[in-house]
Amino acid sequence: MPESTTRGALRRTITATAATLGALVAAGAGALGVYAWRNVTAARRGRRAVVRARFVERRHTLPSGTTLNYAEGPANGPAVVLVHGQAVAWENYAPVLPDLARDFHVFAVDVPGHGSSDRTPGRYDVHSIGADLAAFLEEVVGAPAILSGHSSGGLLAAWVAASAPQAVTAVLLEDPPFFSTDPDRMPQQFNYIDLARPAHEFLAQSTETDFTTWYIEHNAWIQYVGKGRGPIVEHARSYRQTHPVAPLNLWFLPPSVNRTYEHMHEFDPRFAETFYSCRWQAGFDQQATLEAITAPTTLVHARWRVTEDGILEGAMTDADAARAQAALADCHLERVDTGHGFHAEAPAQFVGLLRALRDRAR
Repeated sequence: MPESTTRGALRRTITATAATLGALVAAGAGALGVYAWRNVTAARRGRRAVVRARFVERRHTLPSGTTLNYAEGPANGPAVVLVHGQAVAWENYAPVLPDLARDFHVFAVDVPGHGSSDRTPGRYDVHSIGADLAAFLEEVVGAPAILSGHSSGGLLAAWVAASAPQAVTAVLLEDPPFFSTDPDRMPQQFNYIDLARPAHEFLAQSTETDFTTWYIEHNAWIQYVGKGRGPIVEHARSYRQTHPVAPLNLWFLPPSVNRTYEHMHEFDPRFAETFYSCRWQAGFDQQATLEAITAPTTLVHARWRVTEDGILEGAMTDADAARAQAALADCHLERVDTGHGFHAEAPAQFVGLLRALRDRAR
C-alpha cells in the first residue's frame, strides 16, 4: 500500500484539512500563503536536513544485473539497512535519517521499481527482490546489519533474515502485512483496492499514460473529499502536465497526504499489479519464513480496523500480529497508536525502537 496512510487516517486528515482551509481563508491571504508554503516545501526541507546529516546518494549494480539506488550516512555505529514500502522511495525515511545517523551507519535503499533504482518487470516478487537485498548486504554493507522494513518492505526484510541469517543481526518489522497478503485474503486488503487494482486497471487501458494522475483519480480515498474530488483530480492532472518529471505536490493538502504519492512519478505500476495477481508473493510461505528467523526481532503493529465491506484498513489484525509474534523465536511486539506510516508519524519512537533492538543484538 502507499506507505503513509490507511483510508480511515486519510478520511480524518482530509476532514481536518477542510476545516483548516476554511479558517485560513477567513484569516486572509497571508495565513493561507504560509500554510501553502509549509506544505509545498516540506519534502525539500526534509531532504536538506538529510544532506546536512552527511547522507550521500549512491548506486550499485548487483550480480542479477539490477542497479540499486541508495543513500548512505556516515559510519557512526552499526549498520542499519532501511527498506521502504510500496510507491515511495528512500527519501520517505527523511524524518528519521538525521537522528539515526548519530549512532548508526545507515543505508536506505530504493526497492527495484521505485525511486532511482532499476525497473525490473518480471522480477517483481519477494524472492527476486529479497535475493537482491541479500546481495546488497554482502557487497555494499559488507558486515552483518540490522534490517528494518516497512509494509511490503517488512515482508522483504523477513525473507532476507530467514534466507541469509549470517547477514542480519536484528530485524525491525514495521507494520508488515503478514498473512493478510495471502492470496485468499488479498482482495480484502486495503492495498488491493487502493493501489493494486488501480495499477492493474491502468495497465489494461490505453488512454491515460501518467500513472500518478490515474492513481489520484482511482485510489480508494478520493471518495472522501466529496464535491472536492473533481477539482483535486483536475488540479493534479494540470500539475502533472506542466511538471511531468517532478513530484506531485498539492499545496492545499498537508505533507502527511502529499507523502503518499510524492514518489509515484518514479514508481512502476507493474510492481503494484503483481499484488493484484498475487505473483509478488507466489511461493512465499510466510509462516515458515517467520519461523526460520533466529535474530532478535521487533514487530511493530499500528492501528487497524475492518470496514463494513470487510476491507482491512491497516496491515494486520490483532490475530495476525499475535500469530507472527508466536512464529518468531525472539520477538518483541510493539503496538503503536499511529497509522501505517509509523516512522514518519512517530520518528522519535521509531529511532528508539532501533536503538533498543541494537542493544538486544549485542
